[in-house]
Amino acid sequence: MRIVIMGSGAIGGLYGGLLSLSGEDVILLVGRKRQMESIHDSGLRITGILGDHELHLDVTENPKDIHSADLVFITTKAYDTIEAASQIRHLVDGGAYVLCLQNGLDTEVKVAEYLGTTRVLRGTTCMGALVTGPGEITATGCGITEIGSHFPENREMVDKIVKRLKQAGFDVRSSDNIEGVVWTKTIVNCGINPIGALTGLTNGEIHDDMALRNLVVKLVEEAVQVADTLNVQLTTGDPIRYTLGTAKATAENTNSMLQDVRACKRTEIESITGEVIRRAKELGIDTPFSETIYALVKALEAKRLVSVESKPEMRPLATEELLKAISTP
Repeated sequence: MRIVIMGSGAIGGLYGGLLSLSGEDVILLVGRKRQMESIHDSGLRITGILGDHELHLDVTENPKDIHSADLVFITTKAYDTIEAASQIRHLVDGGAYVLCLQNGLDTEVKVAEYLGTTRVLRGTTCMGALVTGPGEITATGCGITEIGSHFPENREMVDKIVKRLKQAGFDVRSSDNIEGVVWTKTIVNCGINPIGALTGLTNGEIHDDMALRNLVVKLVEEAVQVADTLNVQLTTGDPIRYTLGTAKATAENTNSMLQDVRACKRTEIESITGEVIRRAKELGIDTPFSETIYALVKALEAKRLVSVESKPEMRPLATEELLKAISTP
């Protein structure tokens, strides 16, 4: 299977690298010049809990250089989804399927509408990974990958991708309820990621702080109310316990939103908490905790982006400060 990876970050590199090691024909598309040059010159190195691997992938900065593909992974940040889709339209027109392996809600719906195709699948991953240097990715956690599609005619392709990922060593399964899978992952992200971004704490540190655990519960409750009102069938019967259990199970993880803040990059708060808030407003549901957390992350994000060149050291909020900021007068 000829596979293109749109996105050279931690997840794109991890999946592209391990698929290549398993014998798949993988091309890794790299957006950032430094990363592209490093992989081209020295190869891609994967380290961490999955062992040490050094491999060489075909790399190009321009998707137009690729004339055919069976499958395109979109592993960019959610806010870059449509830009990524625009660059691989010619591959989709040639018959390629698209798999959105991303955070946030409805990225696959947006891609299907933008490209005018039903050859779009969606995946979620609980794998943990960090870009630890030019051309180097460190695997920090192993978790389930789930893949499905809103379009029943894609079932055969879903099964093929699951088979390929299993061969590459991933813990993966297909889902007939991908909407529920995505919403469940988003609810977990709503509860954990913004708090990590604001406090600088790992998932385990958030879990172990009783005050922050209570805040996680409030954020999860608001997101679940929205999902329930939309009749989304979540994949867990106890979202609060599931979210706290995820935080505990991934105790050493520095979540992706905190990674973005530290790197002075734009976060995915819009496609996670922001999407929940927007839908809540449409439904007439109050989400005071989510709205406050959203505002705090946006403010922090704006400050970091303004100073992106200097990457200033900014003190994260202490637990007491965060709780005071969200408290109602």
